[in-house]
Amino acid sequence: MKGALRLAAVDRVARRRGLAPGLTLADARARIPDLAVVEHDPVADAAFFEQVADDCDRWTPLVARDAADVLMLDITVARAGKGRMGEAGIVPPGGEARAVAGLPIALLGVAEEVVTGLSRAGLKTIGDLAARPGTPLAARFGEDLLARLRRVCGEEDIRLVPRRPLPAAIAERRFAEPIARAEDIEATLALLVDDLALMLEARGEGGRAFEASFFRADGAVRRLRIETARPSRDHAALARLWREKIAALADPIDPGFGFDLVRLAVLRAEPLTPAQVSLDGRAIEAEEVAALVDRLAVRLGRERVLRFLLRDTHDPSRASALVPAGDLPAMSLAPPADGLPRPLMMFEPPQPVEALAEVPDGPPLRFRWRRVVHEVARAEGPERIAAEWWRQPQDIPTRDYYRVENREGRRFWLFRAGLYDREPGEPRWFLHGLFA
Repeated sequence: MKGALRLAAVDRVARRRGLAPGLTLADARARIPDLAVVEHDPVADAAFFEQVADDCDRWTPLVARDAADVLMLDITVARAGKGRMGEAGIVPPGGEARAVAGLPIALLGVAEEVVTGLSRAGLKTIGDLAARPGTPLAARFGEDLLARLRRVCGEEDIRLVPRRPLPAAIAERRFAEPIARAEDIEATLALLVDDLALMLEARGEGGRAFEASFFRADGAVRRLRIETARPSRDHAALARLWREKIAALADPIDPGFGFDLVRLAVLRAEPLTPAQVSLDGRAIEAEEVAALVDRLAVRLGRERVLRFLLRDTHDPSRASALVPAGDLPAMSLAPPADGLPRPLMMFEPPQPVEALAEVPDGPPLRFRWRRVVHEVARAEGPERIAAEWWRQPQDIPTRDYYRVENREGRRFWLFRAGLYDREPGEPRWFLHGLFA
């Protein structure tokens, strides 16, 4: 700042000796000649902060980021972990003000000039601030100071926004002695799958997306994810998917000094009622296809296992799209039963042809496609299809489609792009498909 190096952050010892963020490095060294400093690396700080946040997930899935360097955890349902909290402990309801009384005011996250002004007034800790009347403080330093004070003292409810979406269901195993062997990891996942299957069955649901989190003893976290084409709570099928997922990893799981916590979560669940198998076995066949899709997606990647999605549009070029098979629900849009016939084979893009019509806007009498001239024996149409008005660009020509049959009995789907005297450009003919 203005050519001078300044302190970006200070520890508790430096703050007690009078240093604060924003102070120039020259002034800081003048006060403390043997001051130890390191160059500020925001990228490394952010990466380390994310690592700490990931490790905090071991205590609760509700971890929220309150500021650039503050994490807040909702441990209402995580009291079983209090033995690992160390000296920090768990503050009982109503004890928040006493617990934070000795902390410096800077931890409230207020501006540095506010901290300096309060310090000059003899207020250095949160306890000092809480003992003063609020109205004069708000008049001098703003309402934001009092709002932050009320939050840390437990006088105001805090709505936490988790940094990761909350799962629909969770099962986990904690280990006094960390596990590292592949067979132990596989056995643990199988037990967690059984636990989740019982939870989902009680709710009448099945999982569509699952995540396994492996918490190492040194704080590192490895996460793996699988998705299913249909809602599932079949413990045998899910356990097999996890085995194949781990076996197919290009970057194998590194246990380090071992995992002291393994968690399995259902990220997305959908209703799943017991299936009634018909006599012809169609329900069984559908389940087998879904299981095959899941296994291929685990081995090859979900982006490589695709299926067609029908779209609600009259434009033949946009009537379907390829999407990951696991992204669609079990039921999708059915084709219209009363629509005009469509060819079995479609060309994308449509192939240009040379056509001759008796009248400019009439059906073709003959057309040339791939150097072969076809004489038209019968033609039906036109079926006029225009682009939706909300699509861009707006200069897409109107199409007049004809179902034609040549003298050899072959049937074609032709269209003329453009309207004479009503749309710019010369109309052109294309072949869009072949009927069976």
